[in-house]
Amino acid sequence: MILKTLLVVSCLTVAVQCITQSELNKIDEALQPLVSSRKSAPVLVRLAFHDCVGGCDGCINVNNPDNAGLKPIIQDLEAIYKSNGLKFVLSRADFWAYAGQAALRQTVDWTKGVEQSELKISFQTGRVDCPTSPYTKADVELPSSNLNYEQLIEFYDTRFGMTDEQAVALMGAHTLGYAHRQNSGFSGMWVPKEESFQFNNNYYKYMQELPWWQRNAGNNTDPRWQWQATVMGTQSASRLVGDLGKPTRRPIRAPKPEYLMSLNADFCMLMDLKLNKDGFSSCNIGNCGFSDGANLVKKYAESQSLWLEKFSEAFTIMQSNGGTVKLWPVKPV
Repeated sequence: MILKTLLVVSCLTVAVQCITQSELNKIDEALQPLVSSRKSAPVLVRLAFHDCVGGCDGCINVNNPDNAGLKPIIQDLEAIYKSNGLKFVLSRADFWAYAGQAALRQTVDWTKGVEQSELKISFQTGRVDCPTSPYTKADVELPSSNLNYEQLIEFYDTRFGMTDEQAVALMGAHTLGYAHRQNSGFSGMWVPKEESFQFNNNYYKYMQELPWWQRNAGNNTDPRWQWQATVMGTQSASRLVGDLGKPTRRPIRAPKPEYLMSLNADFCMLMDLKLNKDGFSSCNIGNCGFSDGANLVKKYAESQSLWLEKFSEAFTIMQSNGGTVKLWPVKPV
């Protein structure tokens, strides 16, 4: 990975020794099985966000339904942390932050048309674990899936001090991975399956270009209203070729419709949704009107470089918990 040569490292001079390049190399090697997995990499990015909503303190309440699905990745990271003696090198919170950055850089490696230099994030140390790390019984308020644009922006402003541009850009991380019904009650991917491990601005393109409609991914007693659209993907198939006497099958990629999903908290950046308490919108794509964020969605859909610039700003702010966590100045190794 290009991670080692691109990350600039700063050192915490209190409680934890300065991290050397040799130690980072070992951490990279230990993380590689997780980071190189197209299933795990998006979860590492999700964990980084959930941890920093709670203060970037290396602690997650796995009994909170909003954190469903994070326990296995925490257990995987904990095994690496303990087996490599990393408590003498960096806090769990720093380790999770580093893992989230490593996962992002890996997804950039998987993406055509995006260069590592465009993701302007750097690793810094200084985050302090909560006393019971990696778990806690404390609950933090994670953003609801049923938000309008004003509520979405208010959350990111209040929690992290982000601007509209930064908040809408950070939401683009949803281009990675997918929603699992058993975790959140929602189901599907924000982009087609073969793109769901790539870090680009297609999230915004699909949002503004496709005809979306609302559907309940839950049931009448536990509704999960999400937006859905159809794109034409591909699937593995085969066809008969050769002489009639000796036909053989040749693998091909056959067309197959894929259903994309978008949460209200995503779609509100484009449309001025009118939501009830269950998340059902009384207006649809034809009559909702555009929200105040629609222009930003359009800008990010048109310019990948602008989105990456603003995303980098937002991710950096997030990893310092809106500047409330003292991170030590960046120093070259």
